[in-house]
Amino acid sequence: MLGLQHYTRHELEAVRAAGETLEVKVLGLVSIADDVSPELALETIASMEVLGTFRASPAVKAALASRIQST
Repeated sequence: MLGLQHYTRHELEAVRAAGETLEVKVLGLVSIADDVSPELALETIASMEVLGTFRASPAVKAALASRIQST
C-alpha cells in the first residue's frame, strides 16, 4: 500500500473473528488506533513492513516489535 493505512479496533476485531491475520506492507504511514490492545494487535498482525512512519501506543509498539521491519 502506498500512502496512509489506519487500523481501528473494530477492523482488527473483524480480522480476528474471521480467523485471519494481516501482513502489513506500507510505504508511507501506518497507524493503529489508541484503543487497540497489545493482545489484539498480536492476534491479528502477523508481520509489518513499514517504509515510513509507524504510529501506535507504546504498548502496541512493544508487543509488535519483533514483527516490525521499518526504515
